[in-house]
Amino acid sequence: MSRLHLPPIPLAVESPEVVRSRSKGRTRIVGGLLLAVLGLICVRGAQLCIAPSDRTIREANVRRWGQVTLQARRGQVLDRNGRQLATSVDTPNIIVDPQMVPPDAIQPLSEALSTVLGRPEDELRSEIGRKGSRYVRLAQRVHPRTVVDVERVRKSTNLPKPALYVERASRRYYPEETLLSHVLGFISADGHGRAGIEFSLDEYLSGGTILFQRRHDLRGLAVDGPLGDTARQRAAGMTVHTTIDRRIQRITERALEGVLLRSDPVSASAVVVDVETGDILALANVPTFNPNAPGSDPAPRRNHAVQDAIEPGSVFKPFTAAAAVEEGLVTGASPIDCEGGTWYLGRSRIRDDHPHGMVTVSDVVKYSSNIGAAKLALQVGAEGFIDYMHAFGFGERTGIALPGERRGTVRSADTIRPIELATTSYGQGVTSTVLQLAMATAALANEGVRMKPRLVTRVEDAHGVPEYVQGPEEVVRVISPETAREVTEMMVTVTEPGGTATRARVPGFRVAGKTGTAEKAENGRYGAGRIGSFIGFLPADDPVLAVVVSVDEPRKGSRYGGIVAAPAFAEIGEEALRYLGVEPDPELLDEVTESSEEEVERVDNEPIRLAWAREGWEIPDLGGRPLREVVAGLGPSGIQLDIRGSGHVVGQDPPAGAVVAPGQPLLVTLK
Repeated sequence: MSRLHLPPIPLAVESPEVVRSRSKGRTRIVGGLLLAVLGLICVRGAQLCIAPSDRTIREANVRRWGQVTLQARRGQVLDRNGRQLATSVDTPNIIVDPQMVPPDAIQPLSEALSTVLGRPEDELRSEIGRKGSRYVRLAQRVHPRTVVDVERVRKSTNLPKPALYVERASRRYYPEETLLSHVLGFISADGHGRAGIEFSLDEYLSGGTILFQRRHDLRGLAVDGPLGDTARQRAAGMTVHTTIDRRIQRITERALEGVLLRSDPVSASAVVVDVETGDILALANVPTFNPNAPGSDPAPRRNHAVQDAIEPGSVFKPFTAAAAVEEGLVTGASPIDCEGGTWYLGRSRIRDDHPHGMVTVSDVVKYSSNIGAAKLALQVGAEGFIDYMHAFGFGERTGIALPGERRGTVRSADTIRPIELATTSYGQGVTSTVLQLAMATAALANEGVRMKPRLVTRVEDAHGVPEYVQGPEEVVRVISPETAREVTEMMVTVTEPGGTATRARVPGFRVAGKTGTAEKAENGRYGAGRIGSFIGFLPADDPVLAVVVSVDEPRKGSRYGGIVAAPAFAEIGEEALRYLGVEPDPELLDEVTESSEEEVERVDNEPIRLAWAREGWEIPDLGGRPLREVVAGLGPSGIQLDIRGSGHVVGQDPPAGAVVAPGQPLLVTLK
């Protein structure tokens, strides 16, 4: 079947006039609509410009403005001569904006920065090419020289400043490192003080928080210049001026380092006080730490001089004598019967390590008689004696600008028993800090006036305007000038031949002092540990400095204050007076200051005491003991002594703490 082919139907062709007429109509309609829309837009725009809504304003501000929060520079800590002890240093950070770095610039930029920053190229390439981020920190706390090198790299790669820039930051820096670390303290990662002055004065040092408003363009980039350094300076932390003398602090710490080497104690502390003003010229502890890198171990960071309350021992006796003299009960020449070395108070027995009969009150201090001190306290009476101890500052905080200060303990006059009053008189059953002892010693030197310890003289803002000022402050007159001078003369005899502290003598000066060797309480009972101390001031005739040295549990050599602490006192006193320009007495320069150990220890040692431990005697540490004390202390026990050499004990076998049954041998080596 064939397909039928029909001819095409011709279409009618419109004339140009018809087409042109229809297109003009459509153009008018579309144009009219566009004009209407544009008119609406203009009206709405005018409305938004003239009377925008709150929501529109908020949205515009969010898009237009950005906020940057910065912490102002932390304030400085200076010594009394204006030397920096703690400051803040600029530590620039290198920042990149990945979205501002063209893809073809990532590789060359990574290569160049790898050399400058000392980082692997692949790590930098990954961070620079990170998408979706506008802020990537490539390096922290870089050297200023590195900043110059980074700027050179930016220019060589033709990057705009917002793409690679330097962020200004700061970190805390202690120029003297370990020097004065326990007083200065350190700061945490968030910039707040964690110990010492950094903690107690954090509100002054920390400075303000600065909130910057920065304008952004359509791409979100800041169009303002660098964040204002002027604003940072205005909000900077305040400057703290201390009473510390950096030179005397260094002298004191060097003396304690010598104690650490010679005696291997658990810790040692020293405080140096300006007698007239109460200024703390030095406060040191060992072991120490570096506040630039304080570490996680809290033990070296403990400020033992302020935060440890210890039994002072025999260094308490000058204060007992001062109370009795001030009450008019005795003078330095008054006789006092020491009962031949043993005295019973009720059922309790008080012993002198080195027996004496009738002596003077001055000799009670010189020979460190427990019996004499106890009788003086009983004469004064509980209420009066405790009042004097509180007046000297024991049992209350000194108020120094350091955290964690201990109060110490002094028994109440209402509840104290006679035997407790007696033991308190020679520093047993009472506790104090090294700082309290220093301020009480300074009161004796300052003609009986106790000053408040001053560590901070003033705090100034960024313009030098004082925010806080502390002048010398008298707390109380404890004793009269006459009593103070009489007790001073008693303390001078301690450092003269026959006294307990001949090693504390300083050529060219008369020294007033007192030794102490206190038993250390462990788990509520007295153990084998000892705390050797020395308190004193010099020159005795016109005191300038009061110095206290305390050595906690020396584990090598002698344990007694006259040997472990007195030499450190002499070293501090001699060098500090020379530095301060105090002239020595030429007549005293030729005096012999060295004495035999036997003379030093003769009146300071406690008798050897043995404790029975079921199967035998527990042997104490005999180190530094003279032969006669070893024989007197161990002879009645039945232990077979094997004596090698002469002089003082330098070794023993079995060692201290071992149990030796009667009849067994004990090797004692002397030299």
